[in-house]
Amino acid sequence: MIIKKSLIPLCCIYLLVGCVQTKTIEDLQIAEGIGYDSADKKKYELTLDVAIFSTGKEKKVTNTTLSDVNFTGYGAARSAQNESPKPVTVGKVLVAVYGEELAKEGVIKILDGLKRHPSIGRMVDFCVIEGNAKELLEGTYAFEETPSRYLKNLLEHHKTGNLPSTNYHEFMYNYSAKGQDPFMVLVQKQNDKIKLTGLALFKEDKYIDAIRGDKLFLFKMLYEHIDYGTYEASFPEEDTYIALETIKSKVDYQIKKGMTSPEIEITVKAKAFINEVISDIKLQNAADEMKIEKMLEAQLKERSLQMIKDFQEKGIDPLGFGDRVRSQTRGWKADKWRELYPDASVDVKIKFDIIEKGITE
Repeated sequence: MIIKKSLIPLCCIYLLVGCVQTKTIEDLQIAEGIGYDSADKKKYELTLDVAIFSTGKEKKVTNTTLSDVNFTGYGAARSAQNESPKPVTVGKVLVAVYGEELAKEGVIKILDGLKRHPSIGRMVDFCVIEGNAKELLEGTYAFEETPSRYLKNLLEHHKTGNLPSTNYHEFMYNYSAKGQDPFMVLVQKQNDKIKLTGLALFKEDKYIDAIRGDKLFLFKMLYEHIDYGTYEASFPEEDTYIALETIKSKVDYQIKKGMTSPEIEITVKAKAFINEVISDIKLQNAADEMKIEKMLEAQLKERSLQMIKDFQEKGIDPLGFGDRVRSQTRGWKADKWRELYPDASVDVKIKFDIIEKGITE
C-alpha cells in the first residue's frame, strides 16, 4: 500500500494527540498567585496561592498555599509541589508578589525564571508588598475572594483611576529599555484587607523609592493619557479644599537638544469636574472658576516639577524621559544620556478646564 507523503505529518499528529495525557480541572491544582521572599544563604522562599474548586452546587472557590525554599524559584516550586496530592499548574497565574526585602535586593534573577516559563502570561500583574509575600498570600480576606483574585481585581480597578498601567510585559519593557526605569504597584496587608499604597520605583532591578497619595495622580498625568482620575487639592492660605475628577487628560512631550543640553517640555491638557469645594470661593461666575483653575494649574505644576527633581537627584527615570528623548533624537546613546539626565531642563505646562461644577451652583 502506498501512503502519500502529504499524509505522513497528519498521521504523526494523530499519533501524538493520542499520546497526550488530558487532565480535567479536578485533576489539577491551579496556582493563581506566586509570592517571592528572601531567605537565608542567598535562597528564595516561593509561595504558591492555589485555588481549590468545590464540586458541589455552590461552585465555591477557596485556596491553600504551598511554599518552599531553594536557590531558584523553579527549584522552590518543584519542592513545594511535594506537599500537593495533585499536579500544580501555573498557566492561570494572575499576580506575582515580591516581598519588600527581596525587591530591595533585586528581582531580575527571579524574573529570569518567569521569563523562561512558557505558561506564564505576559499580562500577569506585578506588585511589591510592604512586608512579606507569603503572609499576604496566606491571608483570609473580607471580600470572600482568594488572595490572588482579590489583589488582581484591586489592581485592575485602580488602573481605571490614578494607577498607571503595570504588568509583567510593561515591567520587562521598562527594565530592558535603556532610557527608563521600571516600577511596580506597592501594596500593604492590613488585617483582612489589602490596600494599594503607591508605586514602588526601581533603579534597574532594585526597589529604591516609592510615591504615594496624590503623587500617584501626578505621576499618571505625566506618564500617560488619563480617562479618569481623582485629585484633592489643598490651599490652606486660601482656606480652600477641592475634590475633583478628571474625565480626560492628554500629555505631550517636546524635546530640544536631546543629546547636548536636554530641554524637555511637558504639556498636559485636562478636563475636570469638581465634586466638592470647601471655600469662600463660591464658583458662581467665570472669574471664580478661572481663579480655581489657575490655583490648580500652579499647584500641579509645582508638585510635578518637585517630583521630577527628586527622580533626577536619585538617578531614576520612571517617567521614561530617556526613552522619549531617544524617540525624538538622532544619535541617542544610553551612557551619554545617563550623564545628561540629572541636569536636564524640564518645564511642565498644565491647562485645566473645569467643565462641571456640580448641581449646587
